[in-house]
Amino acid sequence: MKVEYSGSEEEIEIPDTCNVNVVKPKSVETSKSESTMIRDALSDPIESVSFEEFTENHESFLVIVNDHARRTPTPVVLKEILPFLQDQEFKIIIASGTHARPSEEDIRELILGEFYDELRNSVILHSAKESEMFELGESSRGTPLRFNAIVNDFEAFIPINSIEPHYFAGFTGGRKSLFPGIAEYGTVEANHSMALLEEAQLLRLEGNPLHEDMEEAVRMLLEEHPTFAINIVQDGAGKVARVVAGDIFKQLYVGAETAREIYAPEIDRPAEIVLSVVHSPLDQDLYQGAKGFENTRMAVKDGGILILVAACPGGIGSEDYERMMTSAESVEEMYQKFLEVKEDYELGWHKVGSIPPFLDKNDLWIVTEMPEEKVCSMHMKGFDSVQAAIDAAIDKLGTDIDVLVVHDSGNVSPVSK
Repeated sequence: MKVEYSGSEEEIEIPDTCNVNVVKPKSVETSKSESTMIRDALSDPIESVSFEEFTENHESFLVIVNDHARRTPTPVVLKEILPFLQDQEFKIIIASGTHARPSEEDIRELILGEFYDELRNSVILHSAKESEMFELGESSRGTPLRFNAIVNDFEAFIPINSIEPHYFAGFTGGRKSLFPGIAEYGTVEANHSMALLEEAQLLRLEGNPLHEDMEEAVRMLLEEHPTFAINIVQDGAGKVARVVAGDIFKQLYVGAETAREIYAPEIDRPAEIVLSVVHSPLDQDLYQGAKGFENTRMAVKDGGILILVAACPGGIGSEDYERMMTSAESVEEMYQKFLEVKEDYELGWHKVGSIPPFLDKNDLWIVTEMPEEKVCSMHMKGFDSVQAAIDAAIDKLGTDIDVLVVHDSGNVSPVSK
């Protein structure tokens, strides 16, 4: 069996006596090309005029695109919409949310692609801490709403995004282009504090307070800005499986059902060993790679081992997140610090709180390029190869066990039947 690690594939062997179950995103067969699917969605959108009519009805446009931390096929979409914008005023903003600034190579290779030379001078980089912001008031849940002031320079918005499961927002896509995409740091921090609530769950939109807070804020933001959203659902092979376009709120729910079919495979029961394989680009640092842990931790049988496969060449992530993950001398102290900040939330702690309860019953190991001392400071056990981690887990638990291999675990979320 081959698993993705650090930009290549590693061949691994698991004893035949183990009951091995392998899950991955489904591949979707379609007779239509990606371009055809995009054009069809643009001409027949959900509760909206066609994209052609939309561009004819307005004079200036802000195209909102994902950064390098998402695998949205932005260049494929740009190819189809640019002909409608040739005679229009428009700019492109890279909606990084609180992520690190994309490199020039990221912008060239992952975001603009073949349109880099043509469009680079039209690109704006959002910074949650440094961009000029404007005040929009507060949401009904008390979230202070501040967004990039550049939005006020444009009449209409064209968000381009992709839809996958998200472990506390329910699903990515839709409203996330704007919030957290072009929101101020404190605004994101206030909203993400709701990730600590029980209702903020993977695969859940209705009744999810964090999602509903984002949606309410985006409705307020869009009151004076007509919007035509384009969202892509990709399959396990990275091909476009579905395109939904039009109303930014309605199309998210439609696309989420397809994403659920592709990324939420059913499993019979939890396994003693879960091999959680994070694919690029989410394996660049632990802040993103931890999604593989969140998506698969419920699939681990009590007393089991979760092996997170994430190279993390960028290390743990931001300085703040690294401090949260490494400053505690023990798992108990880590959890105590988490409990102390629940009332005075700091962005990043939502990624810490689930680790101590998990470690109370299970082991969390990681296959990574990060130094051993850094891994140990997070109360994890590190390995430099997937096979070494598998062998150690088998040595500890035996061979008459269930092993669940989850490919692309940053997006795939196994669900018990």
